[in-house]
Amino acid sequence: MIAYYAGGCFWGLERYLKSIDGVTATTVGYAQSTIENPTYQQVCDDLTDAAETVRVEFDPDAVLLLTLTRLYIDAIDPFSINRQGTDEGRQYRSGMYYTDDTQKAVYDRVLEQLEFRQGRRPATEVEPLRNFYPAEDYHQDYLDKNPGGHCHIAIDKIMHVRERQKLIDRIWSLNAQQYAVTQLDATEPPYENEYDQTFEPGIYVDVVSGEPLFLSTDKFEAGCGWPAFSKPIDASSLTEHLDERNPKRIRTEIRTAKSQIHLGHVFEDGPKERGGLRYCMNSAALRFVPKADMAAQGYAKYLPLLEQ
Repeated sequence: MIAYYAGGCFWGLERYLKSIDGVTATTVGYAQSTIENPTYQQVCDDLTDAAETVRVEFDPDAVLLLTLTRLYIDAIDPFSINRQGTDEGRQYRSGMYYTDDTQKAVYDRVLEQLEFRQGRRPATEVEPLRNFYPAEDYHQDYLDKNPGGHCHIAIDKIMHVRERQKLIDRIWSLNAQQYAVTQLDATEPPYENEYDQTFEPGIYVDVVSGEPLFLSTDKFEAGCGWPAFSKPIDASSLTEHLDERNPKRIRTEIRTAKSQIHLGHVFEDGPKERGGLRYCMNSAALRFVPKADMAAQGYAKYLPLLEQ
């Protein structure tokens, strides 16, 4: 099967899309042009109204169009108008160009879900493919030939897209609050969240990947309104990041190492007898598995830790 995606400079988008399991070939080019066989210079001079686009050939038995489209949206800014990263102009608009009604239905579904989650209409256009002209040879596989080339898609995102692929459909199945917290770094209301006052025995896992994160024995009442833990099960399951969104209150953000979802923050005002740390987490980023259900859900090896 073949899909056509526009999302800023096609160098980076091609490198990203070709890294997805199930994608068999990619070609960069110009879609929706008002003239035949446009050149790169004509496109840059805004003489064609063409969008830099990647033609993606993929095996639908290996990756569904729905999954592929979600990964595409994951790599771009679907709300930006005629711009991606520092590249600005009509050629850098985002778009999904369909060749049949089935494709259109998938694209519309993804954008509707995105609008529901973020409360605003994406700028990504959905149109029937009118034309596609392959770009000049030197543009094909550009970042493979020029590893240091400029790209609006972070190299880390490109290198980890296959890991993201395993989780993307689960991410899109999250409810609105879970999505906002884990993907948009939002904070749920204090005292009005699922696990603030949960203290029964069990384990807390990543709501997306299911990775074990915290034990109930390390949970304590901090009075802050969110679940608080003195330590994770395994420190390597978490990553720390400097959060400077509020210059007056710089904090240390906590994300999961595997799925890289936003969990919350860590502070140095926890109980001294427990090490002095307070991992202040969002309930929406966690899933609690009661002790009685741990073995059935694959967490049996963690049961002895609850007895220590």
